[in-house]
Order: sequence, then structure tokens, then C-alpha cells
Amino acid sequence: MRNALFAFAGMLLAVLVGLGLFHTFVDRKTPLEHATVDADHASVLIRDDFARAAGSMKTSIAEFYASTGVMPADNAKAGLPEPSAYRGQTLRSATVETDGSITLEFDGESGRDGGRIHLVADIAQANAMGVQWRCETSDYPLITRALPGCTYKPAESAGAQTAIQTAPTNG
Repeated sequence: MRNALFAFAGMLLAVLVGLGLFHTFVDRKTPLEHATVDADHASVLIRDDFARAAGSMKTSIAEFYASTGVMPADNAKAGLPEPSAYRGQTLRSATVETDGSITLEFDGESGRDGGRIHLVADIAQANAMGVQWRCETSDYPLITRALPGCTYKPAESAGAQTAIQTAPTNG
């Protein structure tokens, strides 16, 4: 009986040691895997906040332009709430710029505190096709994970974030 008890305890100890070693060496995420999980989580947050804010903002700006012939110079002119009212899971603010473009600023949960995504208005063919929008960022190299239609432009090539315009701006 005593030998059976020692054998059982030895086997139990071996199984526990084996599980501990498995967790330590096999079932651990590498730093790159943790970064991927974090980046995927940030992508979901950015995508959700972007969808909530950008859609209504683009519509309001396009309607303002269609009725006045100029781009709104700020949130108030576009009939939108103040920039901080757009606070979301990671979105800090959504601002209509003086040229009618939109700047979305995110907090640290997005992967970069103060990171920005710009929606640049193109009104070159607004009479035929309405206001068209181009999405770009110099802050999120993996932006296509969150927003497939958005382009990453490194800071040195991002240039001025202005709208292409064929009509005067309201500012």
C-alpha cells in the first residue's frame, strides 16, 4: 500500500512538472505574438471608433458643401458637435479642419498616443460624384489592418494634409 502511494505521488509530481515545463517552453507567446495580439486589439478599437465618427462627419461636410459651395471651416460650421464629443474607446477627438478635411486623434489604446488619421476631402469632381474622401496617416504603419482603404504615409512623405479644392473655402 505504501509503495502504491509513493508511486502515485511520484506520477502526480511528474505530471505537474511536465505541465509546468510545457507552459514555460511551449505554450508561451513570444513578444512578437503579444505585439500582434495588441495590434489586432488596437485595430478593432480604431475601426469601431472610426466608423462611428467618420460616417456622420463626412455626410455633414458633404451636405454643407453641396448647399453652400464651400467647405466648412470647423465642426460648428458643419453643424457637428465639438471635437471632444466624439470621444470613443480610443478616439480622443474628431476635428473638421479649415479646409474641410477631418482629423481623428486617438489615445494610447490605439497603439500610439496622439496618433492621427486624416480624411482628406477631394471636391474636384463634386458636381458629378460628390465629395470624395482619401484616408491617410503617418502614425499607424499597419493601418490597413483596421482600415483597408487607408494609406500609411511615413512622416517625411506625408506632406501637407490639405484638400484638393476647386472652390474657395469658408474660413
